[in-house]
Amino acid sequence: MNRKIRLIIITIVLISANAYAQDQNNSYNYIKLPVIETPYNFSSGYSFPGMSQSLFITAGVSKATHQVIYGLFEQDKNCLQFAAFVIWDYFLFTLPGGPAWLHEEWHRAVMGQYGIDSYNDVYKFDLFADTIAVSHVKDEDLAYLKENHNPDMVRLAEAGNETEIELTREYRRDSFFNTRPIRYELFQMWLTLINSSYYVIMCGTDEADTMTEQMNHDDGTDIPKRDFTGLDFTAWIYDLSRPDELYSARGVHPSGTGIDRYIKYSDLSDSEKKYLKKTGWLTLLNFISPQLFGIERFALPDTSGSGSSQLNFMMIHHLTSFGNDIILSLLYKKDDLNIETSFHCYNNEKNYFPGMEIAVKRYPVSIFRREIYTDCKIMAYSQPEDQEFREDDSEPGGMIGAGFSIPLPDKDIEFFIEGDAKSDGWIEGNLYLGQSIQMRSGIIIHI
Repeated sequence: MNRKIRLIIITIVLISANAYAQDQNNSYNYIKLPVIETPYNFSSGYSFPGMSQSLFITAGVSKATHQVIYGLFEQDKNCLQFAAFVIWDYFLFTLPGGPAWLHEEWHRAVMGQYGIDSYNDVYKFDLFADTIAVSHVKDEDLAYLKENHNPDMVRLAEAGNETEIELTREYRRDSFFNTRPIRYELFQMWLTLINSSYYVIMCGTDEADTMTEQMNHDDGTDIPKRDFTGLDFTAWIYDLSRPDELYSARGVHPSGTGIDRYIKYSDLSDSEKKYLKKTGWLTLLNFISPQLFGIERFALPDTSGSGSSQLNFMMIHHLTSFGNDIILSLLYKKDDLNIETSFHCYNNEKNYFPGMEIAVKRYPVSIFRREIYTDCKIMAYSQPEDQEFREDDSEPGGMIGAGFSIPLPDKDIEFFIEGDAKSDGWIEGNLYLGQSIQMRSGIIIHI
């Protein structure tokens, strides 16, 4: 049975009885479109989309189309409406602008920062594909990345999974802070999270060898056709664990042409297999979230008489350039104050490193009698020195970010600009592992 069909069936069983019976709330719905993302857009000629751009394109496409479906089937909030969401999200998953497209675009962005060309095979419109490649990547470009920037080589393998988790996280933020009904994106969130978790777990089994052998057979001697890495997570643990190995040590492709890029499960050492299996089970932490079960918020008692407030939480697990990151994210809302506080537990092979971040989102302020919305974020962390898997010493780091949006005369559109500066280190959704200053600007459209 096609893997995606299996995931659809599991997803339907899991969520068919929950939040689709809820009523729509008064909500603030918008889509955010970063038109400029610098330095990425202009670092090697012109590169598009960057990580933030592709994330919000997928979020925007999904939110707009889900809202249309809700309107078309507003009178039937159970069977027909749910079926429409399932059918649409099934096909959107592997269409340009869908989650699979986003997955591949984050792979491409990691290579793109070094000027490495690639092609997203989602544009081949094979809606029933079990695997989708990022193709037209040269062996010599991958060798350069592996031998000069191994932490980015490791990040390259996990970036697709990273964006799937961040997409569902963005939906949950939107639901909590802007009271967008969770039902709109609920099916896609379950489908995306199940897909991402299943992928990591499957790579830690013998099924990974069967799939790799089939991909090698199908690719033959056609190097441009080949994916950049094959199965993401056998490659992730392989390069994570072997930072000093030459790329050519992978050997010759079974066809006799080019390097054997794809790592089988059987190619891994016992310790690598053990760590990959452990990581697969850790991905299940991503399902610890009341919002996935239709609980949008918890009301806190008003003990001071100053007004009601709400709280929610989610657990997040990410693979990283040095191992794993486990996050407890707390969402808090009171009137116009929206705060997300996240506690990080970074870990490599044997060590744990702490981190914390606080973000204030869309806080209204009045400037020259005009209301604008402000955002700010501060983050501090300790991570393994040089992003190494087997490093005992830690390296401190941090990030600060701020932004604002201004409603235009047509109040359904806002102009926004935001930026951040960070030190060395891995941060979810941030392309650069080294020091960087980034800026994004574009429009917000109310829908």
